[in-house]
Amino acid sequence: MNITLYQQDIVWLDAEANYRKMEQVLQQTDTDLLVLPEMCTSGFIKMPLEGQIETSEEVEKRLLALSNRYQTAICGSFAVSTPTGNRNRCYFVTPEGNVSCYDKHHLFRPGMEDKGYRAGKDFCVVSWRGIRFMLAVCYDLRFPAWTRYRDSLPYDVLICVANWPDKRQLAWDVLLRARAIENQAYCVGVNRVGHDMVCTYQGGSCAIHPYGHPVAECKANEEGVCTFSPDMEKLMSYRQKFPSLGDADEFCIFGVSGS
Repeated sequence: MNITLYQQDIVWLDAEANYRKMEQVLQQTDTDLLVLPEMCTSGFIKMPLEGQIETSEEVEKRLLALSNRYQTAICGSFAVSTPTGNRNRCYFVTPEGNVSCYDKHHLFRPGMEDKGYRAGKDFCVVSWRGIRFMLAVCYDLRFPAWTRYRDSLPYDVLICVANWPDKRQLAWDVLLRARAIENQAYCVGVNRVGHDMVCTYQGGSCAIHPYGHPVAECKANEEGVCTFSPDMEKLMSYRQKFPSLGDADEFCIFGVSGS
């Protein structure tokens, strides 16, 4: 399976411009799965006013149409309004017409994200074409218990989409590698580039091997893509030969299903 990371320069609050960017990548890239950054059609908007963000129904309709047209699965986070409030929602949409979504659990309180959105309470692991993908969004990366591989939450590839500013770039780089190593899984981190009203973004989008080294990287400070193919046979062989996951501490996250 080919997985393409799109390090996007997001156009502020212009969904149509961002969908055009997305479609251009789909037209030019032969891939099975396209991964987009956090809030990829709006930019990181903290407390959206009425009409500034899309509805969940609008996003699902657009993603399903694009996925079907280009026969490519699409994963990324969108700021959406729902009947239960605003959500920072990560979608995984497939050409077969399946829609899975994850509402960001760890809202970024230092940036007041918790004032404009409701936090999700459930994990999301998507099984597609023989690979199990766990979805995470930006600030989630700092909380290892949330993404910890365990018998009740098994996966092969952790996808974390983000608007992670350049002043904390080292944390992004280190945490992606830590999550891959500790979970014996591939870790795909897709961050934006460019700037918004508050921050500048360097990118650092990459796919990390379970050993901790990158297998694909986008160029810093440039909009663009990179592609890799996870080797599932080698991943399973590694987990069998070095079964550290079997020695992990047991724990439970209260109030969350599937923990």
